[in-house]
Amino acid sequence: MFLFDWSDQAGVILGPIVLGRHKSTHEMLFPIESQMTLTTFVEFGMIIHFFKMGVQIDPRQILKIEKQAIVIGLTGHMSSLVLSGVVFNIVGSIYPEETTDPSVHVLVISSSVTSFPVVSNFLTEMNIINSEVGRIAVSTSMVSDSCMWILYFVVINGAKAIKHETYKPFTEIIVSISYFASLYFLLRPLVIWISNRNPRGKPMTESHFLTIICILLLVGLTASIAGQPPFVVAFCFGLILPDGPPLGSVLTERLDTVGSTLMVPSYCTIIGLKTSPYAVAETKSITIEIILISMYVGKFLGTILPSLHFQIEFWDSFALAVIMCCKGLMDLCFLDLLLSVKVYM
Repeated sequence: MFLFDWSDQAGVILGPIVLGRHKSTHEMLFPIESQMTLTTFVEFGMIIHFFKMGVQIDPRQILKIEKQAIVIGLTGHMSSLVLSGVVFNIVGSIYPEETTDPSVHVLVISSSVTSFPVVSNFLTEMNIINSEVGRIAVSTSMVSDSCMWILYFVVINGAKAIKHETYKPFTEIIVSISYFASLYFLLRPLVIWISNRNPRGKPMTESHFLTIICILLLVGLTASIAGQPPFVVAFCFGLILPDGPPLGSVLTERLDTVGSTLMVPSYCTIIGLKTSPYAVAETKSITIEIILISMYVGKFLGTILPSLHFQIEFWDSFALAVIMCCKGLMDLCFLDLLLSVKVYM
């Protein structure tokens, strides 16, 4: 389920369903030259927001993955792929023209992942991240995310390299690993050094704060050059920084208003402008919805059954399964990214 925001609905109303039905009205409200400016504005805002999300999380949680979380994460991830794959083949045998588009495969694969940033942010907002269910949910989502990175970026790229007899996919993997390594071994010590230059016991100076923001924007720029999603890299960059005072707490406090309060609703509004509710009734959309529903059923069953096997209480297992089916801002950004590169066209 998506964690919707009123700004999404505002975007849909301003978009094709109400005010945007007439081209002249839509161009009056959102001129072409202003759309590019607004899009650039909110993209910078999303980088700041995901950076703040990463700073809020204690990176030591990643290392506290228990055996039961690994099993639950793997089972939930694979069961969602298996069940959606079965339904996909059944639907494909009935409506073959609706499943031949490669974009359907991309959508199913990307939607089967339980995003670690989404789950951790959701648990933080609900103030249950330190509960038993919260700790298991964080570890389980981390396993699911790891499955995506390993399976979809290493295994699939390796298969492409062998099939087409080219080293390009391996080069992309090496570039990605080198890029993230440079964030950890170069920029992370630089940011910590800048924060330590601030007088002890005093608030962070504006010059130090603005320097860190400039480094963050540089990270977003270099991420695009390296072929990485800027919002994902911004989250990872925030995750590797210390979460407590003086650095983490100051960054979280100062970036909360700009990122979460202003930028995120603006981004959701833009997504709403791109949304066409009339397309939901199309045959291809209904086919995709059936496949996605089966994927969520597989994710739910693949999470709750092994949880009960590990003797976790029923309602805790039920809550964990529901949390693993949650979708949020990170997933919305991925869908928008795939749309922007014409994956679904």
